[in-house]
Amino acid sequence: MRVVLFSGRGDSSDAVFAYLKEHHELVGVVIDGPSSRKLMVKRRIKKLGYVTVFLQALFQKGIVPLLMKFSKKRQAELWATIKTESVASFKNKLTPTTINDDEVIDYVKKCNADIIIVNGTRIIKKKIINGVHLPMVNIHVGITPKYRGVHGGYWALVKQDKEHCGVTAHLIDAGIDTGGVISQRTIEITDRDNFCTYPILQLQAGLLCIEDAMQQVKNADIKIIKNNLESKLYYHPTITTYIYHRLFFGVK
Repeated sequence: MRVVLFSGRGDSSDAVFAYLKEHHELVGVVIDGPSSRKLMVKRRIKKLGYVTVFLQALFQKGIVPLLMKFSKKRQAELWATIKTESVASFKNKLTPTTINDDEVIDYVKKCNADIIIVNGTRIIKKKIINGVHLPMVNIHVGITPKYRGVHGGYWALVKQDKEHCGVTAHLIDAGIDTGGVISQRTIEITDRDNFCTYPILQLQAGLLCIEDAMQQVKNADIKIIKNNLESKLYYHPTITTYIYHRLFFGVK
């Protein structure tokens, strides 16, 4: 099948790009432009408040670098199993200011694709969803709708919910990780894993979810999974949340 990739920039997007290039007919790549960090922080403060955002920043700046350091060997071990190639190496890529620019619709139409795979972009607006007239499948690092938002694997462990620690491939609608689920897989956590390795495990499983989605679209047999789970949106953990659940529940 002819596939277009909508992506951000980063290791997970490089892995998805390499997978699609090797296993399918990749005919187009659209790389989302960088988001305004200042605007993102303002929105987060408006939604969560100054104190929560400050404590989130402390976690990102104070704890995450340590977790990266302590899990360096495990990360290398996991990445050794995943092929990556820079998404920016695609010759005829489109690099709009944002994924929601009107030129994206024209580019996709010229690609004559069958499906769009989405990984690591900002929220895609309705005008793009309706304008491309193609199935759009997002890879989400969490089991939806129960763990929408960010760090779905970590939050499942915090909630002592290992059976829902995983990854989802879902159709895209105008909401945040609310589209119809077409594939879900769980991951196995070891004592060597932590906050920084969960996403790599989810990426491994996510590539399998991509294949599930591709086959369903190819066979014109998209099956929406009705898992009847509660729906909740999660954000970045705060430093206090992380320390509490690490000390008392062993969630790394």
